[in-house]
Amino acid sequence: MSAKKILMACSNSWTSTFQVGSHHLAREFIKLGYEVAFLTDPISPFHLLQSEGLKERFSIYSKGGIQEQGLWAYVPGTLFPPHRKPLLSSEWVHRHWHHLTFPNVVKKVKEMGFGEVDFIYFDTPIQSFWKDKIKAKKTVFRIADNHAGFKKATTASLKLEKELIKNVDLVVCSAKNLVEKVKDLGCKAEHLPNGVLFSQFMKEAPLPEEFRTIPQPIAIYVGAIEYWFDYDLINKLAEDLPQVSFVLIGPVKENHFENKKNIYLLGPKPYSLIPSYLKSANVGMIPFNVNRFAKLIHHVNPLKLYEYMASGLPVVATSWQELETIDSPALLSRTYLEFKTNLLKALKNPKPKQFYQSFAAKHDWSSTAQQLIEWINL
Repeated sequence: MSAKKILMACSNSWTSTFQVGSHHLAREFIKLGYEVAFLTDPISPFHLLQSEGLKERFSIYSKGGIQEQGLWAYVPGTLFPPHRKPLLSSEWVHRHWHHLTFPNVVKKVKEMGFGEVDFIYFDTPIQSFWKDKIKAKKTVFRIADNHAGFKKATTASLKLEKELIKNVDLVVCSAKNLVEKVKDLGCKAEHLPNGVLFSQFMKEAPLPEEFRTIPQPIAIYVGAIEYWFDYDLINKLAEDLPQVSFVLIGPVKENHFENKKNIYLLGPKPYSLIPSYLKSANVGMIPFNVNRFAKLIHHVNPLKLYEYMASGLPVVATSWQELETIDSPALLSRTYLEFKTNLLKALKNPKPKQFYQSFAAKHDWSSTAQQLIEWINL
């Protein structure tokens, strides 16, 4: 095997609106001279048109993948994808869906030159079968969330996760208390927090068109707006602080926002444009509903924290265990009153941009990827 190669088995597709840690690590691996196969959890013909995200994944599947410099990204198609639904939630489907792919995903990966790799990288247990299907010098499982805290988790997926933890050469976790969960299973894990493309977020960016009609000051949130988002917190803030514009960027699964003129739902935006929205805002928010979804949130090392700060923004967040251990400049809030007070403090008396950027600069994805490679090669 001449070229250095990595197979990355990941949840999110390569072109997803949500560019998470695995996407950034893949790009850094390519910069380090690796060829990367980026394989996504499967899609099924029975739910192709349910959302824009599924249409995008189907496009990748139908084209046989997409190729960029050093990268081949692919979404397998199967008749029975693992899912939290009758039959699809069974352990048999979770273990054997790859046998029902068309074209056969294992054969396709080998045809693309990834039948033998330097290491396999997992961020999902749904694709744990790769460990037995291709040759790899090393295997690593990166755990970025407490999967048991997600509504989509199944008994079978959690069982596969425990098996994968015990059978890879290295486990790395974005949150410190995820490391402790792995150790509770009798396995070793390393702490590898999220990071940021520092150069992309710290540079100047043009004013987004929408911001020409949105009054300052702007409190911004970028990310998933799902069940763990604290809708009540934002609704009450918008009512109590009519002078602040609350700008929310990301797909809204269920709209629980009240009809307030100072709440702006801009929908999802291409990742390349996110720096311009952050640069034009005044404060970044992380309003997660810790009280209702503690099992999930306490294990989150928020990527958006680093992106906000790389943009020079002060950050106000609800407080949870992992955030309390990061020792960042974020203003953490346990109650509504604390969040409101911290928000006003961040808007009226922000520290210089360099104060926040100096924290983010320590967490560039390039150093994160280099650390992971070093651990793998030990």
